[in-house]
Amino acid sequence: MNTRALLLAGLITGVLMALFSELPYISYVNCCLCLWIWVGGIFAVFLYRRFDNTVGPTTLTQGVLVGLVAGLVSAVLGTILAAIIGPGSWREILQIFTATQGAEVDLGAFGDILSSPVFFFFFELITNLVFYSFFGVVGGMLGTLIFKGGQGSPITPSTPSSPITPA
Repeated sequence: MNTRALLLAGLITGVLMALFSELPYISYVNCCLCLWIWVGGIFAVFLYRRFDNTVGPTTLTQGVLVGLVAGLVSAVLGTILAAIIGPGSWREILQIFTATQGAEVDLGAFGDILSSPVFFFFFELITNLVFYSFFGVVGGMLGTLIFKGGQGSPITPSTPSSPITPA
């Protein structure tokens, strides 16, 4: 396994995944079962195959590792971006919640905990680590299958070079 290609593909893709997953309005696509993370895992395998100079197919293990690295990088960077962008988004979520309930709901001490930036940061970090890693691995597996990494060459029937003659 080419470690340089793994880290480079995971880092580039992780940054892109974090940006697309946390920027306002673009991030809504992630509501479709973390679609940006799946696509990022697939793209990570594509980049890994480009950066890897060895000849041969990308194994499923390599695809899983590339997707995992991309997912972990994306989880950490996405959490940092969410901490920067998050307070505005959190206010929007609370406004939507109160609009659907008809009146402002008082959650008491629990509401204070939920609106705490520290709680928001750690909640975001834990959920991102779990979900981004999982869907990054799934994307890496899909990328391996899409780019024919799990297969060497197509299976062709072998033909003998000389006919067998009875003795």
